[in-house]
Amino acid sequence: MRYGRTMTAAFVLTIMGFVLCSLGSAEENKDFVPGEDSGFYYTIKKGDTLWDLSQKFYNSEWDWPGLWEMNQDIKNPHWIYPGKKIRIFLKENTAVKPEFVKIEEIKPEKPPEKIIPSFSFSEMDRIGFVRKTAEPHVGSVIKDQDNKIMMSSNDIIYIKPSGKGTLIPGNRYHVFSTSPVKTKTFSGIKHILRARIEIREHKTTYATAKVIKAYREIREGDMIMEYRNREPVLTVDESPSPVDGRILCSEDDNIMINDNRIAFIDIGSDHVRPGQIYSVMRSVNKTDNSLWLQNPKSEVKFDNINAGKLIVLHTEDISSTVMILSSKYEINPDDIVN
Repeated sequence: MRYGRTMTAAFVLTIMGFVLCSLGSAEENKDFVPGEDSGFYYTIKKGDTLWDLSQKFYNSEWDWPGLWEMNQDIKNPHWIYPGKKIRIFLKENTAVKPEFVKIEEIKPEKPPEKIIPSFSFSEMDRIGFVRKTAEPHVGSVIKDQDNKIMMSSNDIIYIKPSGKGTLIPGNRYHVFSTSPVKTKTFSGIKHILRARIEIREHKTTYATAKVIKAYREIREGDMIMEYRNREPVLTVDESPSPVDGRILCSEDDNIMINDNRIAFIDIGSDHVRPGQIYSVMRSVNKTDNSLWLQNPKSEVKFDNINAGKLIVLHTEDISSTVMILSSKYEINPDDIVN
C-alpha cells in the first residue's frame, strides 16, 4: 500500500515537472504575437540593428530611439551584440476579431486610418545649434565649490551674473560654450550645451547652482543661458521638397560623422522644418589618366553617390541641427544635403 502511494506521488511530481518545464520552455521561446502580448525578450542575432528591430516589431524604423531608451543597459546604440537579450514592449493594438460571426452582425469595415510616422529622441533638449551671432548669456561659471577643474552632475558651482538677465532661484538654466563655424560660403557661431543646472541662491555678487545633469565637462568661463525645453517627438516627413545644402560640421567636431551623430547643416528655418528627412550625397570626381594625357584639364564626372540619410531636429535662421540616421559611406563636412 505504501509502495503504491509512493509510486503515485512520484508519477504526479514527474507530470508536474514536465508541465512546468514545458511552460518555461514555451515562455522562453515564445514568438511575437501582435495584439496579445504586452512585451517579451528578444535575443539579438548577428546583423541586427536597433533600426531593423524597430521596423520588425513596430513597423517603423523611427521608433528605434524609444527601443534604445527602454533598454538602458545598452550604452551605445551603435553596438548591440549577438546573444544579448533586450526587452521589446509592444504597442497597443486592436482587439482580435471573433472567430465566428453571424452574417447579420457583419458591419462594413472602416477605412484604415492613415499612419503618421513619428521620431522620438529623449535628449532633444541637450542638442546644440548654430546662429549668426552668439546667444547673450546671463552669467558665467566661476568655479566649483570643491575646486574641481572639471565639473559634473550633482556638483555645486558658483556663477558670476553678467547683468544681461536674472538668475532666479529654483529656475533651470543651460551651461553652454561657443566656437566659430566658417566655410567658404558660411559663417556662424556654434553653441554647445554642456549641462542643465538649477539656481539655488542669488547673492549680491554671485549665485550658486546645482548641476542637475551634465552632458559634457563644465569648465570655468562656460556661460549660462535660459533653459529651453524642446518637444522630444517629431512628426516625420520622408518626402520633403528638395533643398541644396551642405554639412557644416558635427556637434563634437568629428572628422567622420556616422550613425546617430548630431551635426549642423547650412539650411535654416526658411527652407526646412523638424522631422523632415533628407539624403546626404557625396560628390565624386576622378581624373581619367588616359584623357589627362591628351588634355590635362579634362576630368571624368561621376554622379553623386548616396552616402546616408539625416533627420532635421531643430532649426535656426541660418542653420539646422540634424541627426545622421544611417550612413552607407563615411559622411564628412561639405557633403551635399538634398
